[in-house]
Amino acid sequence: MLKWLGLMVCASIYLVSMQLQACELKMGYRTTARMPNINAKPNNTGLYYDLYKAAADKIGCELVVVRSPKNRILRGLKDGSIDFYPGLTFTEARSEFYFFYPNGIPAADVGLTRIGKDKIKNYDQLAHKVVLVALGSPGPQTDNPHIDFKRPPELTFERAIDLILANQADFYMDDFGTLYYYLVQHPRQTELMFHMNCCGGMTQLTLGFSKQSPHFASETNPHYDASKPLYWQNYPTQTVSGTVADKFRLALKELADSGFTNTLYKDYYGASLADLMAAD
Repeated sequence: MLKWLGLMVCASIYLVSMQLQACELKMGYRTTARMPNINAKPNNTGLYYDLYKAAADKIGCELVVVRSPKNRILRGLKDGSIDFYPGLTFTEARSEFYFFYPNGIPAADVGLTRIGKDKIKNYDQLAHKVVLVALGSPGPQTDNPHIDFKRPPELTFERAIDLILANQADFYMDDFGTLYYYLVQHPRQTELMFHMNCCGGMTQLTLGFSKQSPHFASETNPHYDASKPLYWQNYPTQTVSGTVADKFRLALKELADSGFTNTLYKDYYGASLADLMAAD
């Protein structure tokens, strides 16, 4: 009897182990770093790894990180050999291959100027100012004809800051997280100021889950409104309940709702986006 029970326990452990091994969630990312979200290959540490590992653990899956040049990662996502990309902005063209849902990481576009300027709360206040915009980027969404958009080639954070400090530009807009992380290490940070509530308010970043992944299945979304613009919050399909993709979505939502994700964000970025926007 004891021998039989022992065999049953071993068999159960083996089956659980096999299920966990079968549930691998492959996160793809390019080889270069985007700190503090992820280090350069082969070091995968950063906010992305901690967040997605916590979500994978909640649903009994193993997080596997695949690092390759971005074009190869995108091919893997399209054919389903890679399950998701950790931070991907929704576009209608991309939604042919990826299903988008929020990862819980807060995000906001903010403005940067020299210190001592009036707080900018809307784009009309940029009239008669030189606004830096990266090539290919739409920049601030405004029809104001009096804004002077300047699009220098290879507009890095460092280049944007240099132009503002040299009085060759007045305003630069980008995602708070990456810009803040770069700025706090800049030797002339005290000469610059953020405009937290200029540019659309706080949103959430999204991940892109491969529609060809074996972990993904979709069904008709009864809440879709065809009269409204297509976006990740208003999409014709939704993940099927019980699939790994849907469980992963819910796990990320639980981590955000519990405060885990915001604490992780503060640990890595050194600031709370919500607190800074409220104080601005």
